[in-house]
Amino acid sequence: MPMGFLSIIESKEIYSFMLNDEQWNRLKDKYKNLSIHMPCCETRAIPKKSKLGTQYFAHHPSSTCSVHTGESREHQFCKYLILKYLHENGWTVTPEYRGQTPSGETWIADIYAEKDKAKIAIEIQWSPQSIEETKRRQEKYIASGIRTVWFMRTTPKNKWDVLDYQSYELPVFSIWLNREHHQLITSGAFYNWDESDLVEIEFINFVKALMSGNVQYSLKPNAARSLQFAMNTIQCWKCKKPTNTIMEVNYFIPHANGFTKIYRLDIEDLSHEHIDILNHPKLITSYQYGPIKKRFSKTRGEAYLSNGCIHCDALQGAFFARHEYDPQNMKYSHFIEVKIDPDSKIDGLWFYQE
Repeated sequence: MPMGFLSIIESKEIYSFMLNDEQWNRLKDKYKNLSIHMPCCETRAIPKKSKLGTQYFAHHPSSTCSVHTGESREHQFCKYLILKYLHENGWTVTPEYRGQTPSGETWIADIYAEKDKAKIAIEIQWSPQSIEETKRRQEKYIASGIRTVWFMRTTPKNKWDVLDYQSYELPVFSIWLNREHHQLITSGAFYNWDESDLVEIEFINFVKALMSGNVQYSLKPNAARSLQFAMNTIQCWKCKKPTNTIMEVNYFIPHANGFTKIYRLDIEDLSHEHIDILNHPKLITSYQYGPIKKRFSKTRGEAYLSNGCIHCDALQGAFFARHEYDPQNMKYSHFIEVKIDPDSKIDGLWFYQE
């Protein structure tokens, strides 16, 4: 029989996710003595709970109502978990919310929520849907000024597929049901740039992290990021004096618990804006390295961005520096707040921050 999250109880609209376990059990005990019916028709509603734990209202067996969502129990359970979490955290939430773009195009969101000035939609795509269709639907939300996130059903084996088209404008994450443990699992983000695999986290915990700002995009517009460079001390081939050379430049997302590494660049890949930051006299004096600038290399037959000796400014070539790379004796700068400019060669990826 058709099921839903909303019923009319004693002339009041009641959503199932608004009731805790104790309240739901009381309703199940006494619903026969109440005026309770489905909003789509006058059929009596029956409060139930699925094997996955979804609290919902079902039509009485005598119902002839033709309204049917066509959604699987897993899809319903995903929506229920989100609706309940958002409701409990001060959001005004509505399932199957119908809206329009400024030009009059209609959209229907699995979940729509508002809090203060924030407006969000969450889509659970349990059935197959092409990326073209996903983008088309996302454009409607963007036109309506609504930030929308997608959870696309995959398998653990193809969880990587979402990376092919996710972006800041299109937050897409994978979701699947672990039938052995009866858990919904979400993926599509990294713990850290150095990690070799995507996270696999229980769905509602991922949603909580997302809503609290602990799932972030590496190239989020206008967001502050942190730069830290790593150095080794070498002997200059020309003047024979010790000088520090920058071996790598790492980028981080700062957050309450520390820093999440999001990328690593070599000197030659730095943008002009960030080179200017590294060439600040205070940094050069403090960390004793030569300015980053273009120097001519006879070996390469061209000028390229390079390290130089702090004493004589001689080119400390990239080939030479790689042979001097010593992770055990690396020295690190403090974290420097920067904005990721368009010239920075950093991949757009999502990161889950614990």
